[in-house]
Amino acid sequence: MKIILMVTALALALPVPASASPALSLAVPTGDRPVGITSLYLKDTSRPDPWVATVPYRELMVSLFYPAVSVQGQKKQFMTEAEAQAVFDEAGITGIPASVMTTVRTDAAVDARPAGHHLPLVVLSPGFKRPRAELTSLAEDLASHGTAVVVVDHTYENVATTFPDGRVTGCAACGNYDEAFWKKLERGRAADVSFVLDSLTHSRWASLIDPARIGMAGHSVGGASALGAMVADPRIKAGIDIDGTTDDPLLAPGLDRPFLFLGRANTYTPGTGVESGSWQRDWAQLTGWKRWLVVAGVAHPSFTDIGLVGEQLGLDFGATTPAARGQAVTAAYVRAFFEEHLDGRAQPLLDRPSSRYPEVSFAMTSTPYLPAPTGDRPVGSTQVYLKDTSRPDPWVPSVPYRELMVSLFYPAASPHGPKTRYVTAAESAALLSGSGLDVPPDLLTRLVTNSVADARPAGSRLPLVVLSPGYTKPRATLSALAEDLASHGYAVALVGHTYENTGTSFPDGRFAGCASCEVPHDAAFSEKLQRGRAADVSFVLDSLTHSKKWAPLIDASRIGMAGHSAGGASTLPTMVADARVRAGMDIDGTTAVPLTPPGLARPFMFVSHQLAATACAPNVPWERDWAQLTGWRRWIEVAGTQHASFTDVGLVGEELGVGIGATTTALRTQEIIRTYVNAFFDRHLRGEARPVLDEPGYPEVSFCR
Repeated sequence: MKIILMVTALALALPVPASASPALSLAVPTGDRPVGITSLYLKDTSRPDPWVATVPYRELMVSLFYPAVSVQGQKKQFMTEAEAQAVFDEAGITGIPASVMTTVRTDAAVDARPAGHHLPLVVLSPGFKRPRAELTSLAEDLASHGTAVVVVDHTYENVATTFPDGRVTGCAACGNYDEAFWKKLERGRAADVSFVLDSLTHSRWASLIDPARIGMAGHSVGGASALGAMVADPRIKAGIDIDGTTDDPLLAPGLDRPFLFLGRANTYTPGTGVESGSWQRDWAQLTGWKRWLVVAGVAHPSFTDIGLVGEQLGLDFGATTPAARGQAVTAAYVRAFFEEHLDGRAQPLLDRPSSRYPEVSFAMTSTPYLPAPTGDRPVGSTQVYLKDTSRPDPWVPSVPYRELMVSLFYPAASPHGPKTRYVTAAESAALLSGSGLDVPPDLLTRLVTNSVADARPAGSRLPLVVLSPGYTKPRATLSALAEDLASHGYAVALVGHTYENTGTSFPDGRFAGCASCEVPHDAAFSEKLQRGRAADVSFVLDSLTHSKKWAPLIDASRIGMAGHSAGGASTLPTMVADARVRAGMDIDGTTAVPLTPPGLARPFMFVSHQLAATACAPNVPWERDWAQLTGWRRWIEVAGTQHASFTDVGLVGEELGVGIGATTTALRTQEIIRTYVNAFFDRHLRGEARPVLDEPGYPEVSFCR
């Protein structure tokens, strides 16, 4: 834990600003319950103080916040003048009277009568040298939503703790800071927290607290201490580290209870340095629900009232995000975390990035998600079973017909309803088998999608885009692209090519594996695969356009196709075989069926990952087919990408912290591929001009042809 300073040199020796007045205030609680607060003195006679050898016991002051019957009564003082002076002295602030900190408006009523009982309890632990007052806004907000909160002052670890008898202790722990010091500090805080829990659950406050619903969060070293506290005390069911570098490693067998890392983007984005490295190390030992979120534009104090009040005083912490916004972000995610894991109320805010908080990015997660669609329409989807009795299955001779599962996405009448399941448990296990990932086999069944299962469609005669996935990949791996197209007003048929992927589940419970994986993969195999996919797509078009249920949704004169890998390579033979496909895209697929004269006059686009150190390296199969494309055509390459970058495989890998060798993030690649796929079909199925198709719209994109 290396961050021990409060402000930058810009804050020193400031004149008293106009804001240094009784108008100083904390964040207003967002809940509907009045908040009460009481201060408690606790004495642990079972152990000596770890910092002052002459003290044979451990004394603590804690603030207990809770929902109250009434807001009437004296409000909590933010800090005493002695505490404020110690904070200012430690930071070297000489131009502001410490007395201003005694006037900061708070919302909790002192010793108000509690409302409720058996409430979830959250323990909050402040940063090193910081008094417990720095977490007052967060505590008040949690209490206003029905949670009991105890904020702990770790005596001799902050610049000033005031006791009921008038004593004010200083920072005996301050001085030399090596690795052993930080480990001692974090382990000592774990002992403090366990003692606080013992004390509260065996006191007059016991009826207020549900001992089965206890969580912990902290800032800086207080957050770093949460892991150790959870290991030491199983009563703590969920924990949060807010911007704290962990110096005491989480060892095997790790921790299977929910945990959230929440930190500054410039310090805790994976791969940025020692601080994020400590989280990466411990992330690997977290075996339960977990999230790693980073916040852009904030500084270390932004998560606390030091940042909030300091900004009102004119102090500069180096943040570009306003302190009030930083406090709102912190409160929202901390509250959502504990509501989900202590109250059992699902919180969509924790599932994926939210447009309400664009500052927050998901660095990693244990529950993968698809990025939100970029269009303005809700998305629905349904699973369609199709059976082609006119031909046998090309891979299993004993099956005299061809069965397909198709996921149909479309604009929906409403965004409400249960979300589409990404894959079945059997499909998840098959796809993850052999991946080397240490994850539950059914992990992908919990992947968070955006489309509403079996929603009522909105609109009719929509352009239709057929999507074909890569070889061995189930159709679900193009769901992010399918959802996005549907959000822009397209119907999308995502085809599962049976026996050509790791596994397909049918409505009657049967499961078909990858029979084609058992045959030699030579040139003849690839040609058979791609021609077979062309036959699959034509059958899907026949079925949908003659379906009483789905035909009205589709404009049969506006059909396009795109695919990834083998699915992309199958687009050209499909267009040659079926004139209904008006425009096509090959996303990173090597074409095994040559395009021969007279070629193809309909629009076509190649999209490639970066093949070599320089852009637009030779690609013999594409160059062969490019010469036979006689209509509108484009060939682009996306720098820093790999083959899987264009699909959900890249997205999920990145969210789980598994690299695919790309330097351009999967999320950025998804943004790029969505833009170009939408633009291509907007131009060629809707007749709408899209300048991004005529010149690079992203620095990563090169036009090769």
